[in-house]
Amino acid sequence: MRRRSPRSAYQAAVALLAVRDRTRFELSRLLAARGFPQVELESALDRLKEQGYLNDRRLATIWAKSRLRAKPMGAYRLRQELDSKGVEEHLVREVLRELYENGEEVAARRAMAAKVSELRHLPAASRTGRVARFLQRRGFSTQVIWRLLGEGRQAHGGHECAG
Repeated sequence: MRRRSPRSAYQAAVALLAVRDRTRFELSRLLAARGFPQVELESALDRLKEQGYLNDRRLATIWAKSRLRAKPMGAYRLRQELDSKGVEEHLVREVLRELYENGEEVAARRAMAAKVSELRHLPAASRTGRVARFLQRRGFSTQVIWRLLGEGRQAHGGHECAG
């Protein structure tokens, strides 16, 4: 492996950021895989952070909002996704607190409405289990799932998840 300077690690990081925003963890992993020594890539990442090009908080907020718009999900699932991107725990907590300041119900209702519509051809009893499992996979809390399913029953005269 040939020696690389901190400038070349910096240039590689800039090129990676030009494609899309990334977390410090993601950039560090990619630069290490390209053979940059740890001390050199850390220097490049510190420089990018000082210049404002590398900002995990900004990335986590924008990315999480985009995910929620495209695919409504609960805090648990979004936390897992942010963790996999290497976002630090305190930043994950801040972002989730902002996004779910009024709870998960709004996102859960959107997800549930789409799923119930998709399953409208099935008997109500079959829909209930499927919707519950779907919401669980999307990371919504058990309390939110049961509350929404209960509301669905009340709104439709006691029939399960009539939607």
